[in-house]
Amino acid sequence: MRSQNIICILFISLVLSTSIVCLAKDLPDASTAIPAVPKENLPEGFKLLAALPEMDSSVNMTKYIEDFSGEKDIGPANASVGIYQWGNPGESYDAKITLIQLSDEEHAIAAISNFKSQYEDMLKRGLPLFEIATINDHEALQIKDIRGDNSIRYLYLWNIGSLVTLVEGNQDKNQSSELAAATGL
Repeated sequence: MRSQNIICILFISLVLSTSIVCLAKDLPDASTAIPAVPKENLPEGFKLLAALPEMDSSVNMTKYIEDFSGEKDIGPANASVGIYQWGNPGESYDAKITLIQLSDEEHAIAAISNFKSQYEDMLKRGLPLFEIATINDHEALQIKDIRGDNSIRYLYLWNIGSLVTLVEGNQDKNQSSELAAATGL
């Protein structure tokens, strides 16, 4: 009877250890995990309205990253978007932070190239839209995005390895760069 109990305990232990190994294999690694947008310690004047898909898993995230698709293949992507109120509701557009995890750095660079291509016509006309900025001790592309009313909002775009970050700020360069720094990336 005692040997039968030992065999049962060994069998249960084997099953449990096998299950743990299988679960560990199913956990997402850094290349497939959905990155998190900043929710706290935001610059003055910014308030989180939504963190997608975390707050609404039914949202089609493809819509939020379509500007990164284009001539160059970006492969599969996991994205999260933070939407932030920075002005008076109804009077100003929302600021956004988009984080896109791609399979490797090559695809991240392709995504950035696709995004930048939407400004080609304005660059050909000689408009100085692009500058290099420093965000959290690394280079980022600062984009002066001209809106329909001819106002300018500041965008910051960069990648760290396979992670692409786009910060769509407001018309204040300092506030927009502070929002970009809030990513911690």
